[in-house]
Amino acid sequence: MEQKNEVFENWWQANKQKALAEDREYREAVETYKMKSGADWLLFGIPVVTGIVCVQHLPINHEILRWVASIAITVVVFVICVYVKSLSHPHRPISDIEADVKKRCLEEYLRTGKLGIQEGRSESK
Repeated sequence: MEQKNEVFENWWQANKQKALAEDREYREAVETYKMKSGADWLLFGIPVVTGIVCVQHLPINHEILRWVASIAITVVVFVICVYVKSLSHPHRPISDIEADVKKRCLEEYLRTGKLGIQEGRSESK
């Protein structure tokens, strides 16, 4: 059993992207992170504008500290914007979907002894 798990883990590391690409739910979740509308562009433009405004208006006299503070603020605003975008789509987290696909592949391997995604299995949801 230990050797089967090791063989599967090696296969998973080599074929993870292919197995995930065959799963419909994973593809849909990844698709939601793509920028498709003006609102998406606005959400990702807000951090840039915030960073530019911060560089010009932060009350810090030391130039390097002002840049570092502006970068930190930009990163925080970017994380908030990504969070807001993720709230607008009701998909499960990608890490959960990935774990489910890995579990399905492992169960299939333990049941049949064959490595790989079987056609039709990944599309069922």
